[in-house]
Amino acid sequence: MATLKSLIHMSVIVFACTCLQAFAHGGHGGSAQLQKHNNDRVIAAQAYGGLHEDKGAVTISFYGNIAFEIVSPRGVKMFVDPWRNDITGMFPPWYARDMPIVRTDIAMVSHAHFDHDGVDRLHADMVMERMAGKFKLGDVRITGIADKHVCESQGEYVYRELVINFIDEDPCPPNETLQWDNSMYLIETGGLRILHWGDNRQNPPGRVWDMIGDVDIAILAISDDGHILSQKWADVVMKKVKANIVIPGHYYVEGVNIPDAYGLESAAKWTAKHEHTLLDSGTITLSPEEVKKYDQHVMYFGDHTAYPAGGSLPTNKPGELPPVPEPARAWRRFKQK
Repeated sequence: MATLKSLIHMSVIVFACTCLQAFAHGGHGGSAQLQKHNNDRVIAAQAYGGLHEDKGAVTISFYGNIAFEIVSPRGVKMFVDPWRNDITGMFPPWYARDMPIVRTDIAMVSHAHFDHDGVDRLHADMVMERMAGKFKLGDVRITGIADKHVCESQGEYVYRELVINFIDEDPCPPNETLQWDNSMYLIETGGLRILHWGDNRQNPPGRVWDMIGDVDIAILAISDDGHILSQKWADVVMKKVKANIVIPGHYYVEGVNIPDAYGLESAAKWTAKHEHTLLDSGTITLSPEEVKKYDQHVMYFGDHTAYPAGGSLPTNKPGELPPVPEPARAWRRFKQK
């Protein structure tokens, strides 16, 4: 029979291994106990219907890839698809930096890929991963629509073949694994219906289109190389959902993505083919009245993110080079008296 001392010793070992495993995975799946906030915001949303009076508009902020913060008119914060570099060894690095830590009320993850499920980058009161069904908090109603990840994009690169070569796994149904399953999120708040596509396949069955219905704003995974939605399929989807405004995501962003990683390109060419607005910041505020003015209009964040992403490296100005420091003899502080 194990002694009390040996049981305590075993418990310490298990605890240490668990902590090491959590940190080795960037805290993913186990970082909530390390966070310093509490759930008072969520309690207030339940008790009062929101965090403040109705401001009459929804705020959408872009964080690179297809990571977006959406804030309801009454202040409920949602964040969809935070990103990080792959921790499994399946895929090479994609990002040149970490996504900044963001405080949010509701974290949502469309599917189990590194560029969408970096929940350790969020200080969230709750996390919905691949959620299917309905959820309500304050002035927000969320519907998770379960479907499948794109498995052949018909873009510039042969997607299915590349995946099989990378991980020896077929991403197409019927025998795909969980990482190739996707949930879209339909967010209803402030009189707007906002669809976040995630990496969903371009041809979901009729039941999925019926659940989506018509939307006011569609956040779609569009890049000129067609990594997820090709330019042709992006047109099909935006017309199918009858979006007033389409916001591209999942494209190359200067200062966020490693150049040429996975062949990812911007969405500038696709955007230019449509009526569009080139946004000059990483955040936009939209009311139902303003959204209704548009029809199939693209609002493109480009390289603008809701935080300083770095962009190109600073260069010296000709004739204004900084001085070279004199050699510091710092070792002298160790000289014996």
